[in-house]
Amino acid sequence: MKHVFCFLFVALAAQAADLWLAVGYGGRRMISTDGKTWEITAEWAQPGKDDGNNLMSAVWAKGQFVVTGGGGGGATAAGHILVSKDGREWAETHKDKARINPIVFGADRFVVGTSSYPSGRLMWSTDAMKWNDGAKIAAKGYTHFRGGAFGNGVFVLTGNGGGIGGVSWAVVTPDGEKITHERNDLPGQGRIVFGGGHFVMMTGNNNVGLIRSKDGIEWTPVELPGEGKVSWLVNAGGSLIAGTNKTAYTSTDAVAWKTTEMSSKGNVIWSDGKRFIGSSWPGKMSFFNDGKSWENANELTANGINRVVKAETK
Repeated sequence: MKHVFCFLFVALAAQAADLWLAVGYGGRRMISTDGKTWEITAEWAQPGKDDGNNLMSAVWAKGQFVVTGGGGGGATAAGHILVSKDGREWAETHKDKARINPIVFGADRFVVGTSSYPSGRLMWSTDAMKWNDGAKIAAKGYTHFRGGAFGNGVFVLTGNGGGIGGVSWAVVTPDGEKITHERNDLPGQGRIVFGGGHFVMMTGNNNVGLIRSKDGIEWTPVELPGEGKVSWLVNAGGSLIAGTNKTAYTSTDAVAWKTTEMSSKGNVIWSDGKRFIGSSWPGKMSFFNDGKSWENANELTANGINRVVKAETK
């Protein structure tokens, strides 16, 4: 009986260690320990807008959440880097006059992009507290960072020339201190993740195709079953999953994809392959765990959610 009790205690402790952070419009930060009940711990405005308060990217690394965002123009334009160990108490470690997005962790360091003219620039840090100026993009017109990921020893950051049109670009850096490749002829840009040995990116934000690359330099269209299109994309641990609210596709190598029977509620923005967290505008959260149906999260005041990350505490 003693051994059974110890096993149950350890199992319950492991479950209690789960901690998710969601960030979004208005500077919203909220946490959950079960994936479906959320507590708003901080925000600057409600409802928020696509302005200097908009938090757009988040990672968990080195025992802390690191969050970036911002935007807007004129006197209210801003960029932020925020850190927290528990999702409740926050410190701002860097503030800029322009949006900071994304935040990417790899090779034992953090790399961020700062949108600016005539092109953006990078910053890097080993602790998310002290930030160093990094490389500037050489070509003109690479102004607005939109996403990024780390894999195969490099950071790949992507973006466009502002708004919803113009060029779609990607830059490659091993460390944030130097840029080794730039290109601005991608078919589009959207959510980007690394998995199956590839960077995989949506070519837009809704009902679009996917492209893949091993190095961020050469990109290839992804062939989905039935010429499928997707509206969300996640790295779910051992697999990549992308889909719409009706159909989902999964792959372990980013090359061969198969259709799954899973449907989503809103866009899936986090998964470990078994549990799924979805969000629909303006910040309506949902949770999928039993393989059969989605559960609505608790009611929340309106503020759209851009990212969900999970603390790795074990």
